[in-house]
Amino acid sequence: MTRVGNIVWALAIVGALCLTAGAVAIVGTTVARASATTQDVETGAEYTIEPWPSADALVTEVSRDLPQPDSGNITVVLAARWGYLNNSVAALLGQWRFNDTRTGGEFHGMWRLVDRRVAGELHGRFTLPPSGDGEFRGTWSVGTREGGFLAGSWTRVDDTHGAFEGRWNFTGGRPGGVLSGRWVRLGEPGGGFRGHAIDAPTMSPVDWNGSLNTTDGAVRVLRTVRFERNDRILPRTDRQSVAWESTTTLDWDGILFVLRLPRADPGPTVTLKTTQIAFSWTEKELAGLHVQERVDRPGHAIEVAAFVLGRPPARDYARIQIGMRWGNLSSVDGTDSPATTGTNWDGFAQITSGGIAVERILSFERGDAVLPRDNRVTVEWHSSTTTGWDGLRVVGIVPLSHLGDTYFTLHAGTFTHVFAIGDLLGDHTFDAGNGNQVEVRATRG
Repeated sequence: MTRVGNIVWALAIVGALCLTAGAVAIVGTTVARASATTQDVETGAEYTIEPWPSADALVTEVSRDLPQPDSGNITVVLAARWGYLNNSVAALLGQWRFNDTRTGGEFHGMWRLVDRRVAGELHGRFTLPPSGDGEFRGTWSVGTREGGFLAGSWTRVDDTHGAFEGRWNFTGGRPGGVLSGRWVRLGEPGGGFRGHAIDAPTMSPVDWNGSLNTTDGAVRVLRTVRFERNDRILPRTDRQSVAWESTTTLDWDGILFVLRLPRADPGPTVTLKTTQIAFSWTEKELAGLHVQERVDRPGHAIEVAAFVLGRPPARDYARIQIGMRWGNLSSVDGTDSPATTGTNWDGFAQITSGGIAVERILSFERGDAVLPRDNRVTVEWHSSTTTGWDGLRVVGIVPLSHLGDTYFTLHAGTFTHVFAIGDLLGDHTFDAGNGNQVEVRATRG
């Protein structure tokens, strides 16, 4: 199956702003630059993302409670999701303050990717003329490096509320995506803001109303994933069909189904229909099914996977957990002393086949950051240490067909080492000079 690309760096902003005690606690009456950190960043009210379950997780979830295949019937688990599938959503909130003439002002805030602990700052200025139709311009950054620009409209709804929407991009002009949100006035100097942004050209709602039907047997919903207000399963009229109403804007919705089908050749036909696209499969085609189709220019897509219970999908890849640390490894918690000259560990990890996902950032402090990604095989970072250490925990996904010819490279500061995948497994420690070391630990996951 062809997958939509990796998670690309995104600004983002969470939820519509509400005047609650929590919002007041987050947004003060004076503007102060938010601290930049990439370790354990909290942004107040979180935008949480429910993960799409893996095949292994589905097998564990359903195998104990569903009927097993018998001589007359099979049980099929079918998972479908639709919308923006690349999970390029982060969270942002911050403060704004009027200028002396009350016709504009400045804003400062913090952004954070919602599915990992990577964060940075954003800041800029806005205009707000008497008409209430103003605009904003600013920049966003990661660590000490500028990430890109953001601009758009800043409008007033009434004396205490307003909205903003616009676009963001990367330094150098590379396109990014769109953003929107709301601001609230909490005092005479100013107030706070929250919103959303995504790595896509539009947030316009997309209708995914649809149904799943089998010509024989039965279908039921195991559970929904990421359904929100107004998304719902419709009342059922027969056991062979399930219908739903679903609209996506920022990311995706999904449903996990269970089908009980009679054994036959060719067997019943299963049809999935949505407003955007439709599919039909025979019973035989459901075993090991995995398809993904893009449905429009902005990048909305649908993904469907299925397997027969008792025959879970075979893995065609190896999962390798890789931990990396660099610096003074004798430090208990990796914390740096600010009064000491630092060692630069800017670098990257790269795999020649498959991909790398960042699982956890270790002991990164101010100025340390994982950089925006533009491919799935490389992770880059800025890092420096004094008396402590920094590190990353990543997961390498390697196709089984390429285990023998795949290499993993770690480059950190002046240190570089290339591992064949077969040699990577185990614990490795290297001297890096001046009392520093580099450590790599890898296991099959």
